[in-house]
Amino acid sequence: MMIKKHQPPTFKGPKRLAAVACATAIAAGFQSIPSLAQDDIALEEVIVTATRRDESLQDVAVSVSAITRELKQAQVRRMEDMQSYTPGLFIRRNPGGASAAYINIRGVGSVDYDKTLDPPVGLVMDGMFLGTISGVLMSNFDMERIEVLRGPQGTLFGKNTTGGLINIIRGDVTMEWGGDVSVTVDEHGREDVKAVVNVPLIEDQLGVKLFGAQIKSDGWVYNTTLEEDVGGDDIMNYGFALKWAPTEDFDIKVHYERMDDQSDQGSYVNTNGPGDLTCIIYKACFSTTTDDETHNSADGRNFSDNEYDTTIVTANWQVSDGLMLTYIGGMRDQNEQNMQHFDASPATLLRMNFFNDWEQDSHELRIASTSSGPLQFQAGLYSFDVEYTQEWDVSDLYPSLALLGLPFDPSFASVSRNGQAQETNSEAAFFSVDYSFTDSLTLTVGGRYTKEEKDFVGGNGGVFYKPSEGDPIPAMFEPRAYSADWTEFTPSASLRWNLNDDMMVWASYAEGFKSGGFFGRQADFDSGVDPSFDPEYVKNYELGLKSTLMDGKLTFNPTIFFSDYEDKQESILIPINLGNVATAVRNASTQEIFGVELEMSFQVTEAWFLRANYGYIDAEYANYSADLTGDGIITDNSDLTPRNTPKNTFGVSTTYNASLGAGVLQAALSFRHRSEVDIEADNHPRGRMDAIDDLSGSISYLWSDNRYRISVYGRNLTDEQELAQATIGGIATRGWWTPPRTIGAEFAISF
Repeated sequence: MMIKKHQPPTFKGPKRLAAVACATAIAAGFQSIPSLAQDDIALEEVIVTATRRDESLQDVAVSVSAITRELKQAQVRRMEDMQSYTPGLFIRRNPGGASAAYINIRGVGSVDYDKTLDPPVGLVMDGMFLGTISGVLMSNFDMERIEVLRGPQGTLFGKNTTGGLINIIRGDVTMEWGGDVSVTVDEHGREDVKAVVNVPLIEDQLGVKLFGAQIKSDGWVYNTTLEEDVGGDDIMNYGFALKWAPTEDFDIKVHYERMDDQSDQGSYVNTNGPGDLTCIIYKACFSTTTDDETHNSADGRNFSDNEYDTTIVTANWQVSDGLMLTYIGGMRDQNEQNMQHFDASPATLLRMNFFNDWEQDSHELRIASTSSGPLQFQAGLYSFDVEYTQEWDVSDLYPSLALLGLPFDPSFASVSRNGQAQETNSEAAFFSVDYSFTDSLTLTVGGRYTKEEKDFVGGNGGVFYKPSEGDPIPAMFEPRAYSADWTEFTPSASLRWNLNDDMMVWASYAEGFKSGGFFGRQADFDSGVDPSFDPEYVKNYELGLKSTLMDGKLTFNPTIFFSDYEDKQESILIPINLGNVATAVRNASTQEIFGVELEMSFQVTEAWFLRANYGYIDAEYANYSADLTGDGIITDNSDLTPRNTPKNTFGVSTTYNASLGAGVLQAALSFRHRSEVDIEADNHPRGRMDAIDDLSGSISYLWSDNRYRISVYGRNLTDEQELAQATIGGIATRGWWTPPRTIGAEFAISF
């Protein structure tokens, strides 16, 4: 079926016009705030690297949020907590995946955890792009700053950033003695210990940073079948960074870290309905279960055994007074095993044990101007190579199907093994040029040319074997091979106009590209389900304001954006038979997303800091034609609500310091609201997550020049838990809850 191209509209409809009018009125209102210059307090300047240069957040023509001071608060534990500080950001843990998360920005993000489907929101750690959603649900450990860049970032950060990018900057090697140590406990058996120590080896030339963390907890779900707590953390993270700066013009840093994750990857609850085999065969139904927000009854744990080795080499050479040459090389090896009890019940119906090996290797060579003239530029070359294999065992399902009278010899093996492998090679060249026509007007143009090739092979059905009796791992059955390559040029442009020293208006245009591929998690390539899909594309338009008001006490940054997606990739489940439900990715839709974002930071007094953000998203399919049921009939689904797209997000956080005795008493609160979202492609009611309000906070006492801190914190103080569900059509339906109210304590030392 041919999808007709359409011209992107501008701002249509009364809701969008009202949103624009509201944003304009608020901006005008902030401009009229009188100056309160009775003291010298002001906000600290926030430096970001959103343009691959160190620049003030208020000077960049990019929609970016920076999280810095909040990272020192005890209630900020993990990546999901960034939602409180960024408009339009929705992060949802993927249970069953290896420390995996679905990250969505402006309604665009991951919809499946399989590594053959590239995530549209990139994640960069110390300059290295992470190419998969597993292993990204990081704890708040040794992080100096987190930047959330919204909208396509294809010019400087590469492919697969059509939705945006999260940029994590770890703590630097200071070349001075110092360190931070913290110990955390909570009511669910948490025992976290984190330490970072900087050691100078040669004064001002050579230093090393050593770090290590234990993240451990019992979990907050009690399993009534196993009679023990499940869903807990068990992570060890350690490594070093060595920095050498023999001259003022050259430095090189080698970062290595290892993470061992043996956590339970979530804890499923029974939500099986009358049409699921779990209910039909074993009578283990949602209607008869005792599972709830803090209890489950699965006959096993979602155990995992995951290893991550990461090496990043960063070198900077000031070639001359006006040129800087930078090299960033990254290697990341992921070896993962994750067991999922898909039926989420006491019955022995369906277990899937996933084995993944992922090896990525990336290199970037970039040259940038460092002069103070009107013309600034940066350009570079980039390569990204991945070798990836996935195998999985399906256990218990086939003997269960035999109970329905289907042909199966129960004396035969009950484990079926299938697998896939893929190699990806991506190469790119990019540039970005700034030209200042005057002191107040600057034009930026850039572009990136990408060439990518993927070679895929997948098994055409499972092979039965008996691993418990020592059977060797079988080879792929009738492997099917696929290959394709793509080239794309993605341009960008922005214009900055400084109205005065404290106010800048900017407009930008950017195109994004997310590569095509072959979705591999299938059991039968002869089923008629084509695994291939083409790239998706986006054109993004933005208009924004960066303003600093009240003599530096307040910043207010509103943005209006419109994104037009073509050939958007959508993943859907297609039932083939009782033993096979295929996942397919289709270029099924064109989508339009309009939004308004407001961000504010306010140093009210020397002791009181306030931060707030609001995001409005109006997303709709302009054309969504796909077979969502597996009956072979393509239907028009344009009236569906796009997945993982909250219409409204709102966050406000505040910190207040008060002198008390020999130290400081600090209170911190953060509130987050997110409107309802649909997480299933067909908008089935089971995939609807209601609106949620989350309140978290901490009370801390700091003394001895803030070297010592003791905190009591509370997460989800409103005790609102969310249930997300997923189904393997006709076989099993499972759910998972977000954590309940949790109270903990932390003791930290800085030296």
